[in-house]
Amino acid sequence: MNTVYMLLGLYSKPRLTLKEVCEAIGVSVKTAYNQRSAGTFPIPMAGDPLTADIRDVADYLDALRRAHADKVE
Repeated sequence: MNTVYMLLGLYSKPRLTLKEVCEAIGVSVKTAYNQRSAGTFPIPMAGDPLTADIRDVADYLDALRRAHADKVE
C-alpha cells in the first residue's frame, strides 16, 4: 500500500497518463505502445488519452519487487 502513497505523492492524482506510467515503471513510451499493440503491456489502460489507475501501477511495481526478492533469496 505504500507504493500507492508514493505514486500519489509524485503525481498528485489517481489516474496516470501513458507517459507518467512509463516514467513510473521505467519503460519508454515507444516500448509501451509496442507492448500495447502486442497485448503484452502489464498495466490496464483505457480512455482517450490513455490513462491507468494509480493502484494498478502500484500493484505492478509491488509485483516486480516481490519477484526480484524471490530471485535474490
